[in-house]
Amino acid sequence: MHKKTINEIWAVAGGKGGTGKTFVISQIASYLASINKKVILIDTDFGGANLHSFFGIESRKKTIKDFYKDDVPLESLVTKTKIKNLEIIPGDINSTIFDTIKYNKKLKLFSHIKKLDADYILLDLGGGFNKNIIDLFLLADKMVVVTVPEITAIENLFQFIKSTFFRKLNFLLGIYGLKNFAKDAWEGRTEKDIATILDLIDHVKEESGNIGGIAIKELQNFKINIILNKVRDSSEIKEGFSLKSICVKLIGISALYSGYIEYDNHFWRNLSLTQLSNEINISLKTKKDIKRIVTNIINEKQIAIEISKNE
Repeated sequence: MHKKTINEIWAVAGGKGGTGKTFVISQIASYLASINKKVILIDTDFGGANLHSFFGIESRKKTIKDFYKDDVPLESLVTKTKIKNLEIIPGDINSTIFDTIKYNKKLKLFSHIKKLDADYILLDLGGGFNKNIIDLFLLADKMVVVTVPEITAIENLFQFIKSTFFRKLNFLLGIYGLKNFAKDAWEGRTEKDIATILDLIDHVKEESGNIGGIAIKELQNFKINIILNKVRDSSEIKEGFSLKSICVKLIGISALYSGYIEYDNHFWRNLSLTQLSNEINISLKTKKDIKRIVTNIINEKQIAIEISKNE
């Protein structure tokens, strides 16, 4: 009998569509299942729900919409896949209910998720900057982002990360009664020599005593795991290090470059033919990339700069 020991939630976001986020999360889940971890995938990408297609599931009688709309128990929506140890809760592409979800409903979702019998629960989030997407992202144990080495995609993802961080900061300041204090400090930033958000955080910590210190300390748990997809050469690999550096220098968050996946021309060219098949065939190199990424996320490690030089 399977013994539940981990029950960790990973939320995977992309900031925008077209990054291959759903492919990446499907392969992460498949790898975890292959090493005897029980995995449940939940498709919360309303408007673009296609995670089920990567596992050859055409009929979706039960979807996440049933939980939000009709209060159907989350565990009753779990659907088996043909992969051992891997189950899925499909999404509903035709529903707009996600746009009106209240925060307490999102908290209820995570309460139900924690009760699921799985080692890892992976959330496939939608694209964009919707507050519901950001809130689900923030509630996860591991926050993972996927992008491609293109300037617009990198910029878009940075904006998503920044928006997510600001929402977390605003939430914490509100809890500790420091929102107005921070707002006044920012409005008077010229006199207080505050130029960046990092300066503001330092000011709050220094001027508001122990409470400010406690609030800011909680931000230390804000950690982003970066995955670069569809990489073609060594110069594109370096884009991941650049994004990590920008997150650290401009926002002051902890960002880990978990790894990259090389572009598989054969796979992407034939994706439309393989989506509804029983098994998606990926190269041995892609499997190696996925293994390294998952291992790094679990161990909170990242690839070294030397890897990009040698590969």
